[in-house]
Amino acid sequence: MPSASSQHSPRDTRVLVTVNALPLAVGVLLSCSTTLGEVSVYGRLTLGMAWALTQLVVLVGGTWWYENRAASSCEPASATTTASRSNGGTW
Repeated sequence: MPSASSQHSPRDTRVLVTVNALPLAVGVLLSCSTTLGEVSVYGRLTLGMAWALTQLVVLVGGTWWYENRAASSCEPASATTTASRSNGGTW
């Protein structure tokens, strides 16, 4: 659950959902056809397993990107921090 101080832009949320929804939709379509999912890609690695690994990488990468964007939008500007330190105040 995100904290009240973290501000996520609606665009970032849409990007995260879209980037993760597309591989999920393809995965659902692949799961409907067992013959397509059983196609050998490399050795014992099938198309279904390769797609599942791709989905995992996209999910982890997208979440990492989203969290970095959220963290960077909450950090104060360096000029503000420097000015408040020189005045003895806190930001």
